[in-house]
Amino acid sequence: MCGVFGYVGEQVDLGSDLLRGLRTLEYRGYDSWGVALGRGRGIDVVKRVGRVHGDGGEFAPAEIGFGHTRWATHGGVTDANAHPHLDCAGHLAVIHNGIIDNHRDLRSGLIRRGHRFRSETDSEVVAHLMEEALLDGGDLGAALAAVFARLGGLNAVVVMDARTREMAAVKRVSPLVAGVGPSGAFIASDALALRPHADRAVYLEDGQLLRMTRQGLALFDAATLHPLPLRWAELDCSVAEAALGAYPHFMIKEIAEQPAVIERLVERGRAEIEALAEAIAEARATALVGCGTAANAALTGRYLFARIAGVRLDTVVGAEFAAHAPFVASGDLVIALSQSGETADLIEAALIARAGGARLAAIVNVKRSTLDRMVDLRLHLGAGPEQCVLATKSYTAKVAALLLAAHAAAGDYARGAGLVRTAAEGLREMLREERVAPVREAAARIRDAGHMFVIGRGLAYPSALEAALKIKEVSYIHAEGFASGELKHGVIALIEPGTPCLIYAPNDETRADVLSGAMELKSRGGFTIGVGPEPDPLFDIHLPTPDVGDAAPIVNALPAQLLGYHVAMLRGHDPDRPRNLAKSVTVK
Repeated sequence: MCGVFGYVGEQVDLGSDLLRGLRTLEYRGYDSWGVALGRGRGIDVVKRVGRVHGDGGEFAPAEIGFGHTRWATHGGVTDANAHPHLDCAGHLAVIHNGIIDNHRDLRSGLIRRGHRFRSETDSEVVAHLMEEALLDGGDLGAALAAVFARLGGLNAVVVMDARTREMAAVKRVSPLVAGVGPSGAFIASDALALRPHADRAVYLEDGQLLRMTRQGLALFDAATLHPLPLRWAELDCSVAEAALGAYPHFMIKEIAEQPAVIERLVERGRAEIEALAEAIAEARATALVGCGTAANAALTGRYLFARIAGVRLDTVVGAEFAAHAPFVASGDLVIALSQSGETADLIEAALIARAGGARLAAIVNVKRSTLDRMVDLRLHLGAGPEQCVLATKSYTAKVAALLLAAHAAAGDYARGAGLVRTAAEGLREMLREERVAPVREAAARIRDAGHMFVIGRGLAYPSALEAALKIKEVSYIHAEGFASGELKHGVIALIEPGTPCLIYAPNDETRADVLSGAMELKSRGGFTIGVGPEPDPLFDIHLPTPDVGDAAPIVNALPAQLLGYHVAMLRGHDPDRPRNLAKSVTVK
């Protein structure tokens, strides 16, 4: 989940290009950053803790270089542990994404053989292994292939040799994509960073080795070193969509984009949605798999399919899928939900499902991502780049897609389309300043809270889980979501006078029971914030939502998103880059 960006070619103002590329990728990791530029037979390295800063003007023009934004896994957040890492002689530099499972054994051997380590990271072992592999000269690509074969885990590695002015890269699950522009060749961990420089890209598959020189790109099988054809794909990501524009933060920008996103899905996604519904109908059994926010969307889908189509779907958290592997069989369908399409736990779950004979499908936002390329059937969300680390528009898009698919499975796509359009209009109304005012009031009331609880029932239960996740991710208030019926089974012991309690109370069959739970919270001094179409005397603050029936999970997402955002603002947090988090979780 680190950002990787590099270049080989004509001499250019490379420092500026590297920093711009790293800022585009900073959502993938922002504990620290670094750049390395080739100088003669050596390498100049700058590494810093914190967010990417500067304009690159301090760097002289260069022909080769790369940069990295880090999400720390091994070693603290220090300048020394930031990438790139050098070999002992300073001729080779390495940037890495992933976790090298056997790094301790490799490191011990290297130390015994006299290598000097400057960091605590697993990544630095690659630089020293490459140094040994090239001790008697030889080919950079062949050396990297041999070294990579010794690395355990899911990794992407890029190596730069200042002496030969070339780079080599190889990957296993963790993503890499390369392109060619007028001045040279580029590589990145996300195609978004390539868009200003190239119109086409090559997406590396697992076990492929890429060599980059001033002459361009060459692709090989990492196991055999046999040449492979370069398979080019058009880059369709929009730089404009990825820009902040007039908004103060990407989070609030992407919250505001939600009505248009789900309307676009209705208009453009019907064929893919109906194909997914047909695959579910044909399957022996179907499981929805996701991680974090995507898992909450999957659980929402389970409720929607049961309620609308009378179809049972199982839901599994991505990292726990291996425990369910004995139940996967031929004829099953496993649907993976992901914004990035690069989540390591989810990719592993998909591989396990395929090994068990299941058919694979994906509900995914990023086209040509690893997940998108590996499945048999795909539903593209079309939400556009999501730069904020927190998922907002991709979550509502997933929920809208599942609502539409449930109605398609019931033979009435048009009804689902009408509900989604109505929900989109409801979101627009909720985003008006006068409707946001009670959210701001609630944020001011809970800004100093240490704990918060969110309850819902039935279709609103997954909404409660997602609301709690969103609030704790961005505000750092410890928030927990519960089914309202579970309050008296332990949770209520934690309610004290003034404890904030967010209560989902839709106009459906669950409202009376949810209000009963609200009474239990209120009677013990809880500060109650009600979310739903109708107010109630039990609510200290009411955050109104439109009554949109089974599309309620779509509009229910917005109050918690806004509440978390405004609390974060009051507490002085960066909503786009919360501490300890990264957007694309490519490590297990």
